[in-house]
Amino acid sequence: MSTRSRGDKGEAFVRKKLTEIKEYHKVINDITFINEKTEMTHQVDHILIHHHGVFVIETKNYFGQIISNTGEPFWLKEIKGERTRISNPLKQNKSHAFVVNKILKRKYEVIPVVVFVKNNAPYIGDENVINLKDLKLFIDSYPYQKELTKEEINEIYKTIKSHKSNISKKEHIENIGYLKQINKEIKKEIAYAIESGTCPRCDQKMVSSEFEYHCSNCNFKFKL
Repeated sequence: MSTRSRGDKGEAFVRKKLTEIKEYHKVINDITFINEKTEMTHQVDHILIHHHGVFVIETKNYFGQIISNTGEPFWLKEIKGERTRISNPLKQNKSHAFVVNKILKRKYEVIPVVVFVKNNAPYIGDENVINLKDLKLFIDSYPYQKELTKEEINEIYKTIKSHKSNISKKEHIENIGYLKQINKEIKKEIAYAIESGTCPRCDQKMVSSEFEYHCSNCNFKFKL
């Protein structure tokens, strides 16, 4: 099975799991946004708009044991003793969540979630990385700050859908390979931050100290 086919199958499992939610909610599957300032594309697997918040969900359908260091740009997956690098899905999905948060003008809580379909993420030290079997429980028990009303859920859904790009998922994958896309996004973000002095993810001021830059508002940072 190809990587893309495996990914599509994983997303289908998540879509099915989301149908188990009984409370009023809205789901947006497979949506792409474009950052007009950096021309970056952000392909989001699922967005769940629930009375506990807006959940931006990245689906991973990997075989093997996942070995992570949450702050590193790459993780490892191990199959029969052989290790392969994979891009850190947390970093990727947090950038997606920043885009959604910006679209919503930071009025609502946006929660990035990485879901491992094969339930092979038992030892990853981040509460927002979960197994598929725990997805519904994670959403039901999420400690929300403000419960969203039905009217707010509908308005959020409408706002997010209005920002959808016409670029298809197929075009997104074919035009730029996964790793190349991540590297390109990082380079463009860094160039934009240096040139403008503002964060490409939340538009707040970048603070520099010698060769290190960090955003005064969010977690975006880098070293030259």
